[in-house]
Amino acid sequence: MAGEDYFRIPDPVSRKARLDEGLKDLNIRFLHMDPPLQITNGTRREKRPNGRGYRYALTCWKKFMKAARIKVRDQVHYSFDENEQVLSVERVVPYVKRTK
Repeated sequence: MAGEDYFRIPDPVSRKARLDEGLKDLNIRFLHMDPPLQITNGTRREKRPNGRGYRYALTCWKKFMKAARIKVRDQVHYSFDENEQVLSVERVVPYVKRTK
């Protein structure tokens, strides 16, 4: 889910991308757009709240969200290609506020 202050990289993706071995830029493909778009985005490391290990997020997340037309709280469906080291955004489901 897209947050207000970050776009955190899911743990399985950060492991496959080997971000624990060193921060690097990620290539990101927006397959949900017509025509598909590809950008390169930096990564950053932050300490987990429990103090055990790190988690990873995209730098310049606002640029990423704007390029991908993702709004806060949208649900993002993705895949990661280990061979090409590319994060593909396959689908974005807009957030719908529930009414009582």
